[in-house]
Amino acid sequence: MFRAASSTRPLFPMSPSPVEHPQSVDHLTRTVSCVGPAQVNLARFEPRLMVALFGVAASTQSPSPVLLFYTDRLGLGAIELTVFFSVYALGLVPSLLLGGPYSDRYGRRTVVVPISLLSVVALLVLVFADVAGQPALLIGRFLQGVTSGAVFTVGTVWMRELAGRERAAAAAMRAAAAMAVGFAVGPFIAGVLVQWAPWPTVLPFAVPLGLVFLAYFLARTVPETMTVRRPGRLEIGIPPGAGRGFVLYLLPVGLLVYTFAVLSLTVFPLLVARAGFGATLFLVGVMALIVQGSAALATPLAKRLRPGPSGPLAAVLAAVGCWFGYLAVQQGGWGWALPASLAIGVSEGLAMTSGITVADLLAPPHRRGGLVSVFYLVVYFGFLVPTILVLLSGDSLFSGVPILVLGGCALVITGVLGFPGRRLVNQIAPAPAATNVGAGRRTRSTS
Repeated sequence: MFRAASSTRPLFPMSPSPVEHPQSVDHLTRTVSCVGPAQVNLARFEPRLMVALFGVAASTQSPSPVLLFYTDRLGLGAIELTVFFSVYALGLVPSLLLGGPYSDRYGRRTVVVPISLLSVVALLVLVFADVAGQPALLIGRFLQGVTSGAVFTVGTVWMRELAGRERAAAAAMRAAAAMAVGFAVGPFIAGVLVQWAPWPTVLPFAVPLGLVFLAYFLARTVPETMTVRRPGRLEIGIPPGAGRGFVLYLLPVGLLVYTFAVLSLTVFPLLVARAGFGATLFLVGVMALIVQGSAALATPLAKRLRPGPSGPLAAVLAAVGCWFGYLAVQQGGWGWALPASLAIGVSEGLAMTSGITVADLLAPPHRRGGLVSVFYLVVYFGFLVPTILVLLSGDSLFSGVPILVLGGCALVITGVLGFPGRRLVNQIAPAPAATNVGAGRRTRSTS
């Protein structure tokens, strides 16, 4: 239905050619036909989808403190703990590759609604880990990965389509914020329950189960935005013309999103406990709350800064977080885990929001879900990095030096995003002139 821009143009148009289709994409995504001529404004359904995204996000990250508890209970080590996060990333791969393109073809509801119910199965499998042991943990985390890959990518695209063209970027940021709050609240509540409540392997999953059922029923009430079905094969991968933008911006900024966040929830707590701190399970919950809470609060900052400055700043903050993390894992230095979590969280929020914004600019409407899915593949590769770090570092991990090495990698990414990446962003989304900034803000505030 839609056609990409000519190869002589530097970027895709944000609307289809009027010759090909007289209806604008904005009209298709802002309204849905009812029985008769009536049209429904889709923007009012945004809060329901936000709550659904929050519920699924909270359920997928609630097991983090429980996994640390099982690491001690089952006599597992750092490698096994990081593998629990890595297998989650492996579950993401099929749903990321297929979820976005499938939703581009058959609709957003057909993906989000049934897959969100899979979260219930994943949580129930994790509950039985106290009996079944490590295999149940691996299966449950894999199923949670399948759920996250489909719901988060397609849900983000669904949110921007509900909002319409003018409010699409803000809607994507609200989706990211809703997920970040879920990532924060879920592990924090679970950390409190695991540390001090009875039944530490059962009770922490009660709240996530309730949230997942709520997400399922709310998503069912949100109208479909892809009202035109497109025949043919699924279009998987990076759209033509978007490859350079992917390499120079989406790839490096995507690596910043979860690499350091997962590091703070796995390696940091293990080394802090080794250094003598006692309430490690609670500390995991607090660190998750700070990381994901600050990530949510950073989304408005990313909107004000725009992707050009946000990417390099996210990389610098990731490096700062690694330096604080190195101090935290030294004897008696556990308090440094809190500023480390803050720096890493703001980095995550800036990186995720900027990446989604640039992906939205690079892809034509009918390939947007596919490009966001590929971007999320990079994002969730970050879950594998701590496992790779543990395997490569060996006993030197306990000194904390490998954390500094990872921080050095963040500085390298700073250079990529700060120079070629920033030039590319300025080409596809030039910053408004200084004389027009105020007027632009006033116009947006009254819309």
